[in-house]
Amino acid sequence: MTPRPQRPRFAGFTLVELLVVIGIIALLISILVPALSKAREQSLRVKCLSNIRQLGTVNQMYVNDNKGWLPFSSWGQNSVFPNAVANWLYTPPLNTEAETYQRLETGSFYPYIKNHDVYKCPGHSSLDRPTFGVHLTDLMTSYLMNGATCGFGTTDGSGRIAQFKITKFRPEYVLFWEADERGSVAWNDGGSYPWESFNPGDPGAGGLASRHGKVATVACFDGHAEWMSHEEFKKLADHVERRDQPNRFWCNPLTSDGH
Repeated sequence: MTPRPQRPRFAGFTLVELLVVIGIIALLISILVPALSKAREQSLRVKCLSNIRQLGTVNQMYVNDNKGWLPFSSWGQNSVFPNAVANWLYTPPLNTEAETYQRLETGSFYPYIKNHDVYKCPGHSSLDRPTFGVHLTDLMTSYLMNGATCGFGTTDGSGRIAQFKITKFRPEYVLFWEADERGSVAWNDGGSYPWESFNPGDPGAGGLASRHGKVATVACFDGHAEWMSHEEFKKLADHVERRDQPNRFWCNPLTSDGH
């Protein structure tokens, strides 16, 4: 009688072996996730610094094309002045969220950039937008221009707003900063006071953006970009040292102390 062929027996994982494999996979994930998160953050930092550096470079190009005159920073959501209508970010009016991207292309800088992405840090989230005051320009940009470029809104008897040539500012003075403005009428335009971005009376006010931790990007009048700590920003915004003289943020050419 021919013996019946036996079915092959397939080896399988034991419960212990399966648990060991799962443990190894979990360990690898715990190692890789922080590394990937760090790599992503580093990528965001590089892009953000590149963006604000491009804004600084575009400002230099604008100045060269306009006989040394700086662009209008904007001052008030729909402010229009006889000598300054279009600002670096948009041309008023700016009334609804639906028109923000279209208005972005009417700003003084857009002909040089022609790319919406340059105006925003890639890590800029819209999740907390309801806490950002008017928040319309928060849709457009992560960066604000120093209001010192228009004398922080100084006007003359004819309604003209202050405008200056770039030679009125030291190269290391800050032209743009990556801002976190919350409450009141913040993010209603493209310019700011230093203290409007850091408001000690508003618990939500963060001054510089916190998406990169304890530092954020700034660009200076000479076109270079750098990282600045929240601590340094607060010290300068509060004008802690040498209050009778301008500093890197408070640099209004019309006053002796830069305010």
